Amino acid sequence: MKKRIGKVLLVLVGGFLIFLIAGIVIRKVKGEQAAEKIRTLPVLAMKDIWGNSFTTEKIPSGPLLITFFHPECDHCKYEISSLISTDLIDSQLAILLVSYAKVDDIQSFIQEVGNIDALNMHILHDPDFRMSDLYRADILPSNFIYNKELKLVKVFKGATKPETIMKYLNGNDKD
Repeated sequence: MKKRIGKVLLVLVGGFLIFLIAGIVIRKVKGEQAAEKIRTLPVLAMKDIWGNSFTTEKIPSGPLLITFFHPECDHCKYEISSLISTDLIDSQLAILLVSYAKVDDIQSFIQEVGNIDALNMHILHDPDFRMSDLYRADILPSNFIYNKELKLVKVFKGATKPETIMKYLNGNDKD
């Protein structure tokens, strides 16, 4: 009887380990597939916070910064306002700010952050999480940096110093 119970436990533990390993492998493969989809800037069609249509085809070349944010996020506010006020921003730089928050909240946030009229900036509304899911932007802020050829060069998830973001945007990413 003890041998039978031991065998059953061994089979259960073995099955559980196989289940865990399969889950890890599947998650890794899905992550690699998701990363491949954004390795080059994908063609995306969305609405901005004023209801205008926007497609990524409007961005002929980089560098490009895509920042996922939320108006109530203090780290987001710091990063975005610091980036906007920096003298390091190149006029060729395009910035996409993406949020799933209510449009009114995003508009208030943008007014509070500062003047963005002079920048090549687009503020996109992602209420269905289409873009957020594609980029797996599950931590805010999340920053995705593309080079001049619109190839992904760096991803920052979580609070990041604006100087670090600018280093990669300016192509000075050699440590």
